[in-house]
Amino acid sequence: MPTNFDFSSLSYSQKVAIYGQTALYLGLGAGISFGIYMMFKRYQTCGDIPDSVIKSHKKFYGIVMDVSDGDTIRVYHTPLIQWFNPPPQKKRGISNFTISVRLSAVDAPEVSHFGKPAQPLSKEAKDYLASQILGKRVSIKPLSKDQYSRLVATVSYRQMLVFKKNAAHEMLKQGLGQLYRGGGAQYDGEKDLLESLEANAKRAKRGVWGLKKGDYESPAEYKRKHKG
Repeated sequence: MPTNFDFSSLSYSQKVAIYGQTALYLGLGAGISFGIYMMFKRYQTCGDIPDSVIKSHKKFYGIVMDVSDGDTIRVYHTPLIQWFNPPPQKKRGISNFTISVRLSAVDAPEVSHFGKPAQPLSKEAKDYLASQILGKRVSIKPLSKDQYSRLVATVSYRQMLVFKKNAAHEMLKQGLGQLYRGGGAQYDGEKDLLESLEANAKRAKRGVWGLKKGDYESPAEYKRKHKG
């Protein structure tokens, strides 16, 4: 462009075209920069996950570092640029660098904590979930956050690198959890399927459904009884 170029001499339509091109280039540059930033950005904890990611249910990936019980895990987020980086070996301070994830739709028997007794099959539920996903890379589809600042999500994983599994589905199939029907329940559009999985486990008397009458109460009933 000549040094003596007079922008004011342009017509209105020419000015609009220049403004439009400039805005387009700036937008493309910002979009590319943000995309590169997100490739490097690692969510340390649930608090680092933007609300926009949760509202859009944008999937991300991570490695399961701990299984707290039959429906809660801790995940070390691995963004694309860090895909092959191994997670820390340490467990000390794990809450500072992992995301607490609650499996959507399933309510597993409560383990013993804060001096409260464990529910029947709570250890079996925890052990089974650990056998499926502990140390594995999982897909996390965020749905919401709960009152305990956990990420409620659909958790999927691969078995033998081929078969895709849904962790909540597997827990319901085994009868090691029941469908969560409390406040803020998230079903990811699969409520009918989830109810069917639970019903099948009931009919087959698998897991908690095979316990003698009176030996089992729902996790929700247990929590109400031991509240406070």
